[in-house]
Amino acid sequence: MKTYSIFSKCFYFESMNKTKYPIFRILAIIFIFTICTFESIAQITPIDLFDNVLLKVDDQQFSWESNRVTISGKEQLHFEYEQDNSVVEVELYPNKLYSIRAIKLLPSDDYDIVDSLVNINDMYFRFKVKFKQLTKSRFLQFTFSIQSDVFVQEYLHELKLFHSTFTDAFLETTNNRLFIGEEKTFKISSNRSANIKTNNQWTRGKNINYKLSLQNGELLLQLRPFKAGTHQLKIPLSLHIPNFDETMGQFINELPPLITQFEVQTSKLVFLHTNRKDFTLKPENKVEGVEVELEYHPSLALKKTYRLEKKEESGGWLVAEIYTKNVLSNRRVLCDLRTYNYHRQSEGYLYLKDGDKAKFITNFDITPKTQIDRVSVLPKKGNYSRGNKIYPGETVEIKIEGEGLQKAKFSFEQLEIIPKDSLSRQEREMVFEVKVPMKINAPTIRVLNFGKPTGKTLSLDEFHIAHPLDFVSLKIGEEKPKDFANIENTIYFDDRISDIIIQFDPKKIDSPNRIFGKQNLKIEVIVTDKSNRLLDKQTLPDIVVCPGENSPRFDYYDSKKCRSEALSLNQYLRRKLYDLEGWDRIEIIIQHDRSKYGGQGIYKKAEIILRQTSSFDLDVSFPAGLLTKRVGTEGFGNLNGVSMAIIAQFSFYQPNRIAKPRPFKIGAGFLALNAFNFSENNTNRDVGVVILGSLYPIPKRERSKLSFPLFLGGGYFLSESKFFFLIGPGIRLSL
Repeated sequence: MKTYSIFSKCFYFESMNKTKYPIFRILAIIFIFTICTFESIAQITPIDLFDNVLLKVDDQQFSWESNRVTISGKEQLHFEYEQDNSVVEVELYPNKLYSIRAIKLLPSDDYDIVDSLVNINDMYFRFKVKFKQLTKSRFLQFTFSIQSDVFVQEYLHELKLFHSTFTDAFLETTNNRLFIGEEKTFKISSNRSANIKTNNQWTRGKNINYKLSLQNGELLLQLRPFKAGTHQLKIPLSLHIPNFDETMGQFINELPPLITQFEVQTSKLVFLHTNRKDFTLKPENKVEGVEVELEYHPSLALKKTYRLEKKEESGGWLVAEIYTKNVLSNRRVLCDLRTYNYHRQSEGYLYLKDGDKAKFITNFDITPKTQIDRVSVLPKKGNYSRGNKIYPGETVEIKIEGEGLQKAKFSFEQLEIIPKDSLSRQEREMVFEVKVPMKINAPTIRVLNFGKPTGKTLSLDEFHIAHPLDFVSLKIGEEKPKDFANIENTIYFDDRISDIIIQFDPKKIDSPNRIFGKQNLKIEVIVTDKSNRLLDKQTLPDIVVCPGENSPRFDYYDSKKCRSEALSLNQYLRRKLYDLEGWDRIEIIIQHDRSKYGGQGIYKKAEIILRQTSSFDLDVSFPAGLLTKRVGTEGFGNLNGVSMAIIAQFSFYQPNRIAKPRPFKIGAGFLALNAFNFSENNTNRDVGVVILGSLYPIPKRERSKLSFPLFLGGGYFLSESKFFFLIGPGIRLSL
């Protein structure tokens, strides 16, 4: 594909401008060259793509504005870290001049992308990565693929990073006495041993030559004295990743040297080196022995057995025996070593004795055979024990306890050991940090030593964590399903409910980054009427919902008892939902089976009420003192005695209160005027058809049958064939 320079593109665009108006052409040329100039500037100073960059790592924040450094002539973003596998959140604030349309973070071997790069409301871009081994990483950088309105093609932008950390080291010696010809090893304590440079080479020409080496995560100092006397040893320490001095604002690549004095003596006994420094005490070595090469000395007799004891004087306890066989071509003596007791080099020397007389000295370790007593998984929080259970996708610490562990080379089937200097590696205890693959399929994971089974195993278990109930939904009648977890208020339903369907969405349980496992649910349904009388109560059979096909563990779940299909409440209720009446209440309780989650779980209740706006009933009342006005007659009407009314009427309910009627009713029926006046001169007795409204100014309890309303209405007297109006109090009896 042909490429052109920026300005050649500008001339090409200008030549394509065929407008016949000179002024417009001049403006077009100015506009085109302005755009091209911006593009050329963007390619010359690509760092201006972002106004600022923020890094959040290990509870600290670093920014391009405040933490920019120049290393080897290049500007880089400096940050400090504590953990080798730190998770970093990055925020990119783009320069508005560049109009970035899209941006993509390219992968790297230095980190894993945890959260993909997203645009936050066109204000900034955010992503999250997890570094793999910061102490071993060099030349860190983020590489972005950027599409912008000012770039002709996709642009690659490099954001260079410079990381620092804090490393210290000190040498603690309990015995500063050395002997010429002896080789002695000390451990240098450091919080980050892998960050200290070692060349694994002996120094030359010094009174005490030394070698720095890193073995099994430990920084070791080996010494060989060559001249008697008191000598000061000064050991410089260089760092791979520098320390940062905040006071001086400088990067420190050298630690203060280790300075220690040693007293070197000329031993009256010659020190003989062995080709091995560690031997195992086991039954067969007491009889058959193990071959070892001993440094040659003319005074060392062949075909002779020497005793190895811990003290020079007579009467010491036997540690081992060494039988000299013959001299090898490399000027060493081939021997058989039979071990009887334990010994550590730190405990002192071993004396080769002929009888009770010491002839030579040597030193090596005699340690127990590697034996694993216990393998356990350390909890991340709390003091509870997880035993030997591990779960897919997690990173855990595994502790091995036993004897002679420093000689072992442990590994775990299908598990990845994460190197970490700060973890414990001792003779009786070792701790490993391991990553469990998400798609591991072995029910048990064997612990190996040099690739061979040790008889100890770890147990793979599936996660069993209570998931929020957003994977459960309710379908009430013909309405759309409602997310059960988001139901906070009472649901009022104005229509008759044909059925309630409980649905499950298994795909909402697990995700690629978070595993919850099977969900064991208990469902209870309680149906009551408006007076809170129990109509039905059912506990449904236990429900097990397995994660869906999107789960990384989908193929490994035992799905025999799992349920994904919906269930109908009408199948379990004796009182069917379509038979319920107004203001009946349905309570649905869904909770996790706490016995499956160690007493933990989520409890959620949904309440559904069949709402009514009105009701119809029959009232018998006894109005007294009614003022009746007949149509066509003069005056205010007559005040009547006790009457009797039988009214079929409607009650109306308050909209925001459950089964709470409004203080008025409207109905129609019959009125027996002056029904209880039996005097012979009662000419005002009549029966009328009425439309009557009643007002109840005094609130009453729902269960009360007696009340005192006020009546207002009108009707038609059947005997007199006249219309009338009435108003007055009464006594109401509810049937």
